[in-house]
Amino acid sequence: MLDKIQFLLSLQIIGFCIFGGLTLLLRASDNRAKKILGWGMFLWAFLAAIRLSVNLYLHEPKEAFHPDILIMGALVAAMLACYVIEVLRPGFLTSQRFLLFISPVIFGGLAYLTYRLSGGEIHTYYSIREVFEYFNMDVLLRMTVFLLTLFYMVLPVYLIARYGKDFKVFLSENVSDPEEYDLEWLKKTMIIFIALHGFYLVLLLTNTPLMYAIDKTVLLFVWYYFFYKALFLKVVVLEHSFESGWDLPYQEEEDGDDDDEHRVLSKRYAEEVNAWFEREKPYLREDLRLTDLQRIFPISRSYLSQLFNRELGQSFSDYVNQFRIEESKRLMDTEPNVSIQEIAERSGFHSISTFRRAFQKCTGTIPSEYKNSK
Repeated sequence: MLDKIQFLLSLQIIGFCIFGGLTLLLRASDNRAKKILGWGMFLWAFLAAIRLSVNLYLHEPKEAFHPDILIMGALVAAMLACYVIEVLRPGFLTSQRFLLFISPVIFGGLAYLTYRLSGGEIHTYYSIREVFEYFNMDVLLRMTVFLLTLFYMVLPVYLIARYGKDFKVFLSENVSDPEEYDLEWLKKTMIIFIALHGFYLVLLLTNTPLMYAIDKTVLLFVWYYFFYKALFLKVVVLEHSFESGWDLPYQEEEDGDDDDEHRVLSKRYAEEVNAWFEREKPYLREDLRLTDLQRIFPISRSYLSQLFNRELGQSFSDYVNQFRIEESKRLMDTEPNVSIQEIAERSGFHSISTFRRAFQKCTGTIPSEYKNSK
């Protein structure tokens, strides 16, 4: 009975990963992160298909540390790590860097293939204990690929933990709607990767039928959630590309930062920005960017960012939301029959959830309470 359940679950995982990978590739457009994840799902489907085809012909305990599963697993882990890199640093993964990043897996796979074709001694292992009992070149090559897999598993978790906060700050200083990018998705991705890789290791090392069934059930749900969130995640569109390097373009201090002329100039620009916002109402555009201001004011992105943080006392996104909230309050006061959804859209917010969070942050109450109090 368990064997039939495992077989059906494997078919579902394969079918879903093929469907998910194809959908991501078709809807990726110029988003390389989605393309990478799409190919990663295809690879996982291929990995599951190999595992399923091998198991159909086994009439004995499943092999542990199967070399084909090891190599494909390392490649999938590398692709998922590439997805995180491209989300955090759009444009960083040039073709050369991508090939360099996955080259250890390619060389590891070729090394094992060469060893196998040259007549190297190959064993079949049914437990981890047996692997170390027969330690030879075969085991050494498998362990090398396994360690590479662990490296690719740990890397995205480290990158999210290390750079997620910096990326959130960078977005808040450059876009008017940073929350629309679901920055918490980075933390969720970290948890998802831990789950995916943990259950992959169970598939690799276990030979208990019940554990296989549980493992594949969880994997199916995790893959579905990961695919759904990645498919509808708003694409980060930045003027800055990370093709030239990993580091964020942090602001640099301007020469003469403390002199009177600089302070007077900064104050004048701050007043002009305020006047422009009040006159032209650019905040009503949900996709307003800091670079849009550069087309109006002939100053650098770095100077503009400093202008908001120092002269205006808040980040670009908070400054824009302040105007949007005032606009929403005006609409609720003058048009009491208009729905909260319409007010959010007319105020420049991309979604009603973002509107609620921003409104509560600025006023201490939620929109519906404010509206009903009138």
